[in-house]
Amino acid sequence: MKLQQTRKLLLALLIALALSLLLAALLGSLLLGLLAVALLLAFIACAFSRWRCPHCGEFLGWNLGKGIPFCPYCHQRLDKE
Repeated sequence: MKLQQTRKLLLALLIALALSLLLAALLGSLLLGLLAVALLLAFIACAFSRWRCPHCGEFLGWNLGKGIPFCPYCHQRLDKE
């Protein structure tokens, strides 16, 4: 999976997490609260397993916004996969 696709997946998980937390708080639903916990765990697992440099394999940190242009470890360009 390319970094761009991984970034989109992680952002989608964060949005789903935020929505489930909001609905759980508004509706007082334990089931939605458990869904939020599951989404949080999925986000963490996906981030640690897939948000890595395609060149050296190191974890790229928690910068998910517009991304980072270079790997902080091997200094290779990340937009040239």
